[in-house]
Amino acid sequence: MSFLTRYPLCLFAIAFAFATSSFASDSVVIVLDDSGSMNEKMRGGIKRIEAAKNAIKIVLRQFSPETKVGLLLLNGDRAKQHWAIPLEHLSVPKATRRVELVVADGSTPLGERMREAADALLKQREQQIYGTYRLLVVTDGEANDAKMLAEYLPDILSRGLVVDAIGVDMKQHHSLATRVHSYRKADDDVALSKAVQEVFAEKTDSGVSDAQEDYSLLQAFDDETAKEALLALSIPNNSPIVGFAALNESSAPVVMPSAIPIGAPSATQSTSAGSILRTAIATFLNCMLGLVIFVIVIVAVFSKSKLIRRPRR
Repeated sequence: MSFLTRYPLCLFAIAFAFATSSFASDSVVIVLDDSGSMNEKMRGGIKRIEAAKNAIKIVLRQFSPETKVGLLLLNGDRAKQHWAIPLEHLSVPKATRRVELVVADGSTPLGERMREAADALLKQREQQIYGTYRLLVVTDGEANDAKMLAEYLPDILSRGLVVDAIGVDMKQHHSLATRVHSYRKADDDVALSKAVQEVFAEKTDSGVSDAQEDYSLLQAFDDETAKEALLALSIPNNSPIVGFAALNESSAPVVMPSAIPIGAPSATQSTSAGSILRTAIATFLNCMLGLVIFVIVIVAVFSKSKLIRRPRR
């Protein structure tokens, strides 16, 4: 990219970075498997559903007051459209009581509930564009609606939502392991509690060192591609999830972003859209770093000049 192109992009990046730091907020939805198999006991004698509930109650107390949290069940709370905890700012005592009422009974409609959770996060992001939007799936089995999950998951990932999964006491890795951003396996209540806490302790940025490396990749893009990447990042698609087939029928491109599972058997590869967004974020970080250095130099020069000009007594 030419200097004339990079300069306005950096100005935009600076404005974007200040906006995100000033107004960013986090929204998370936990999709909890409350199917009948969650009544089976884990290592140590505790039921899977009880271990999951205990882990969730612990993490509820650790969320920032600014974080909006929702708990969506696969089967329960039908009168509330399966929302044990609606996506909103937490009242920890009230939310804890709702978690305690969860019982395990039913099937595993994972695809449909992940779509509902993603739609809730997208609706929230439409109101507040800046922040982190994360979906955590806690399950002990494969989806009964596997075809629906295969339809919805690419669309969910393409929206920039962070999707994590925890396999509860499973003999093998869940099929989501290589398809989401992180995956953890928990075979007992201690491991499950640790896994849930680790998910929400993660940082979504890759750090300044990665940003510097990625910025060199962005320089290889033509001006129009860089502009489109920044535009896509600043105006994300918050329309409801429609699924892979529906997107194909409308001739809209379906792009799977980079998703690197943690502890999974293998990792998925980055796609062009994921790489563009990642490098666009790197541009923001580098511009901010350059601005800070520039301000420090200006202040230092100004201070030195004042000392030089000060008359002797």
